[in-house]
Amino acid sequence: MKKFEGCLFVSDMDATLLTSDHQISDKNRRAIEYFISEGGRFTVATGRMVDAVGAYLGRLPINAPAVLHNGAKLYDFSSNSVIFEKFIEEDRKPAVKRVYSDMPELGLEIYSDEIIYVYKPCSETKRFLTRSYKVVYNMPDEVWDRPWTKLLLIGDTKEILDKYEPIYRRDYDSGLCVRSGPLYLDIVAGGVSKGKGTKRAAEITGCNKIFAIGDSENDVDMLRCADISFAVENAVPDVKRAAMYGAPHHNGDAVAYAIEKLNKMFG
Repeated sequence: MKKFEGCLFVSDMDATLLTSDHQISDKNRRAIEYFISEGGRFTVATGRMVDAVGAYLGRLPINAPAVLHNGAKLYDFSSNSVIFEKFIEEDRKPAVKRVYSDMPELGLEIYSDEIIYVYKPCSETKRFLTRSYKVVYNMPDEVWDRPWTKLLLIGDTKEILDKYEPIYRRDYDSGLCVRSGPLYLDIVAGGVSKGKGTKRAAEITGCNKIFAIGDSENDVDMLRCADISFAVENAVPDVKRAAMYGAPHHNGDAVAYAIEKLNKMFG
């Protein structure tokens, strides 16, 4: 029996696996390949959409379902198929129109059928202009009748989102929303999370041990459901409290560090 058989390692992507320039380091890649060679399963849990993860598959060995949109979708890249998806509740959609008029500094993006609809632009919504994702900047009215996988509230600065997040949570939407980074508040269906998605991926792959690493608020429940968990040096305080171990900064091969530590533990 190989060292990591029955083990699933799940990593957040942005500010955890990826460097500041959105690359996968050679050391991280080699460590993941080693983990898989020893019988382990490796995947990512991220707020990203299918194309935004698929763009990395040339350098990212994945052999388990990916947890996307913060747990709202489970996707099998080996067969290009959706395993699980849960959509935002219909009665939560009207609040978006109120946010549009009441919170002028926020950008708004709606994710439906792996297409990004920019309902309200801001400087940060222009980040897609240099990428090949499916983005619609003039949102058609019919989008209101389509199922939404995720809604993203965006601040051009952390301070802007910090200002509006508590107001949104208190007065606009009692459903599930989670901070996925300094500029992003992800709104998803009730009952989904990275942690629940990770458990589903473990069940599908027949893994009885879960390892996880992350940096942001949306990683907390994933770390808590793991048997062994790591927080990168740049993680927010809640993540550091939830994790069993610290790891280097995301620019310092944090995933490789975690795998090396696991390798010593499992001898």
